[in-house]
Amino acid sequence: MKDNCFSLSIIAAAVLVSNYVNAASEGASTQLQPITVEAEQTTEQTNLGSSQKEIEASQIDAQLARDLDDLLRYEPGVDASQDSRFGISGVTIRGLDGNRVKISVDGVDQADGYAPTSTYLRTGRNTLDIDALQAVQIEKGGNVTAGSGAFGGSVRYETKDPDNYLNPEGNDTYGAFKLGYKSASNELSKTVTAANRTGKLESLLVYTRRDGNEGENYYGDAGSDQTTGATRQSVDPSEQDSDNILVKSIYNINPANRIGVVAEHYHQSFNADLYSESSDSAMRRADDDRERQRFGIFQDYEQATPISDKLTWQLDYQVTKTTNRTDIETTSLREVDRYYEEKALSLSTDLVKNIGNHRLGYGFNLANKSLDNLSEDTSNSTSRFSPKADVNMAGIYLEDTWKITDRLTLVPGARYDSYGYSTDGDDLSDDYADSNTEKLTGQLAAEFALTERTSLFGKYGTGFRAPKLDELYYYYNSGRGYAIIPNPDLKPEESTFTELGIRVEGQAGSAEVVAFYNDYTNFIESNYSLGATASNPWGEYTTANLSDVVIKGVEAKGHLNLDSTLGQGWSAMGAMAYAEGEDKENNEPLASIAPFSLVAGLGYDAPSEVWGGQLNLTWVAKKSSSDLAESDQWLETSSYSLVDLTAYVKPLENVTINAGIFNAFDEKYVVWNDVRNLSDTSTNLNRYTRAGRNFGIDVTVSF
Repeated sequence: MKDNCFSLSIIAAAVLVSNYVNAASEGASTQLQPITVEAEQTTEQTNLGSSQKEIEASQIDAQLARDLDDLLRYEPGVDASQDSRFGISGVTIRGLDGNRVKISVDGVDQADGYAPTSTYLRTGRNTLDIDALQAVQIEKGGNVTAGSGAFGGSVRYETKDPDNYLNPEGNDTYGAFKLGYKSASNELSKTVTAANRTGKLESLLVYTRRDGNEGENYYGDAGSDQTTGATRQSVDPSEQDSDNILVKSIYNINPANRIGVVAEHYHQSFNADLYSESSDSAMRRADDDRERQRFGIFQDYEQATPISDKLTWQLDYQVTKTTNRTDIETTSLREVDRYYEEKALSLSTDLVKNIGNHRLGYGFNLANKSLDNLSEDTSNSTSRFSPKADVNMAGIYLEDTWKITDRLTLVPGARYDSYGYSTDGDDLSDDYADSNTEKLTGQLAAEFALTERTSLFGKYGTGFRAPKLDELYYYYNSGRGYAIIPNPDLKPEESTFTELGIRVEGQAGSAEVVAFYNDYTNFIESNYSLGATASNPWGEYTTANLSDVVIKGVEAKGHLNLDSTLGQGWSAMGAMAYAEGEDKENNEPLASIAPFSLVAGLGYDAPSEVWGGQLNLTWVAKKSSSDLAESDQWLETSSYSLVDLTAYVKPLENVTINAGIFNAFDEKYVVWNDVRNLSDTSTNLNRYTRAGRNFGIDVTVSF
């Protein structure tokens, strides 16, 4: 009943905000003068003092990105974490991954990762399609206004709007069909886009279908190889397909006030013969599904009122579910069917108000989540790894962009968060004590202009991450002498982050160098031994707040306009990232730190804008034994160099062809993030090599 009341309060709050906006709008024509709040200014307010990266739809198309791994290909210090069965699970930023990186779509937090067991069930946080995005914003490092989870940084996906395709004014209609192919996974993709404006109403539909097979490694696809076990070199054969639908409709009440609705549906199916996890006497097969649906209503109001110059709010309902089915064939058939589901109702409101040389940004968010999981096993009884649970979350923040002089800007900020877990025991799981977290965090960002083109920037602040369901309430009694015990008394992880950089911007290009030092405490670790008991002589284990972790490093990036040297249309880019991490609890290197990486590129866009290309070189250092804990020495990886060439041409005004050759010199390499969590020392690491030379092509026809 308490959680139903909280959900109702979220809806009631949304109604109150909407009523306020509509009342203000009705009186605006006679009482208030409209103002314009530039989007760039709003973004700067939150991100000043940080290292940022925005990848727009045009760059996504130019890179022939099919998934998150492709999208981050040229962003040192940011990597996708993936698995041959469970796919891309999330993002690693500056050595932190999983639930320690905040991921959102249109401001809606994505479902938490849930992986209580080493096999059979693992959820990801990548239930969306790249073709539905207009931009991806990556923020490295902490940010108080983002709330819990933005430890390593945050990734904010923005879905497309109708006005991305329509003329600025008047009735208009747009349509496009995109056909793509990726050789590394034999993937065929088809995307249909339709947009329309009739009077004040704008609408958009984007539908994408993908069909493919297993991603190749250096030795190719699975072929006819039926070798079983960890020593297998070939990838496991698989088939996968996905459907993604984005529908958005926006009604422009007036130039300062618009209200819209959005719906998303994503579904991915995956089927595989898991030869690498099988033996001659036991064959394993996977049949997995991942899906996400979201329904939302939002409003943007840009008008001077007593409390804001810009106000945005959104109410969203989202359901995310992962189902992993595993068949184990011996003399009989064992079926293991497990799922994790998260239902979330959320409201967020953000306001901006200019008062003299102060630009105040403030807002709040409310959310209620219902979490469920189930394990059905024909060899064991039906059970849950965690009890059903409800989570109530609330947060409020305030920050002030204070322009002290023409050269110095300070941005103090503070945020208060409250998280509360309550469990609902049944005949499959016990009921455990509630877990409640409250946290006040703060930060101070600054930027100082040394000259018109050169500025210093920095940030110092504190952050936190609230424990998640499987960390608090994972219970497992093996019946074989050991058990895993829940720990609802876990404390939140905490951080102190410091960042300092210099940025140069001019007509010839831009450059940025930033150094960071992050100190993390109360890191949550699993498999903490509680000792042996009479019923569990092999020991009882739980999660506990243990580690003190330090991550530090330096990053640089730049872009150079070469019009005056090589001719109009030429440009160059470069970026690098270096980090070190130490687990001070165990006095060991932090395994999640990626090796030093460097990207350099040379591009050309013809003045006619009908053709162009980009040549990119990526170099990644080896992961040497000195950077690894004693138990991980066998995972040492070699350095590698990759050369990619992409190009585009517009043979007709409404036809665009994008093509690319990746790993052009057929380099054999292993990505550290793909292997760092392996524990079976008999594993053939050749199976984890990435694809050799491969290509992709897209053809888009618009009308």
